[in-house]
Amino acid sequence: MTSLLGVIGAVGSAIGTQSFTLGTVEFLDTEVPSSLQWGGYQDTAIMHRPGGGKTISLSGYYEEPLAWKGVFRGYNAWSRANLVATMVRSGGIYTFAGAGLSRQVIITAFEAIYTDNGTVIPYSIVCEIVPAVAGAANGTKSALAGLIGDDASSAVSEISGLVDTVGSYVSSSAEAISTYAGQITPLANLFGAGGQLSSVSATLSGVATDAGALSSVSSQSAINTVGTELASSQSAVSSVMTISGTELSSIASNAGTDLVPDSGALAASVAHSGVVASTAQANAYLSRATVNVGLSNGSVISD
Repeated sequence: MTSLLGVIGAVGSAIGTQSFTLGTVEFLDTEVPSSLQWGGYQDTAIMHRPGGGKTISLSGYYEEPLAWKGVFRGYNAWSRANLVATMVRSGGIYTFAGAGLSRQVIITAFEAIYTDNGTVIPYSIVCEIVPAVAGAANGTKSALAGLIGDDASSAVSEISGLVDTVGSYVSSSAEAISTYAGQITPLANLFGAGGQLSSVSATLSGVATDAGALSSVSSQSAINTVGTELASSQSAVSSVMTISGTELSSIASNAGTDLVPDSGALAASVAHSGVVASTAQANAYLSRATVNVGLSNGSVISD
């Protein structure tokens, strides 16, 4: 075995030895793998929507760990393997260079097999790549900007869908919904021309346009401006949700022993329930976008 490794080492020297370095350790000859797989992935969150649509949110690019195998050989094989094992235990950050790559890494796994009285030690190693600080900051900002824009757009879609679906329902049920027991705020005030939902929808569309224009090169001031717009629109959406919630409570209190007091109240309950559900969902998107604005500022968000 030792003689075979010597031949391999000689061949490697003849064709030009390749080496890896990890911290102060230089891997040579049979210690260097014949290949090294590297690459990464763009982390995504995919939200599927009715009708085949979907929203794809990007969280950032992450490099896969570097992993390889080799063989320490010679009189100092055991001491070299033990040195790498010590580096693993330290949990330090080391510079890796090899195969045309240069990365800051943390050794997360190392295994070795003692053979031939410690003169031949096959090993395997896994190194997690540490992102460069500048790249990580830029990637995080880009990811947050994308998430803010996606959530603002989702809020618009939610309210627009509400205006379309429930608005059509209200129009077709106008006669039944015109008056009912427990009515406080007529549905026309919400869904009619110039009604509150139309106003909220227009406001959200403007916010979504501003949020969608954010990117990794946007100034913090621009992101904060969108944050202010998000907070304002969230208040408007909450106001509409409160109106419908109050209306549902009033209908219930006038129902007596019945589930609802009359057919008009039943029709109105369906409409207001849709308003409450959709505005709650829209507010969830807006809240998450607001949190991400805070994160872009380095704010710590606590529950």
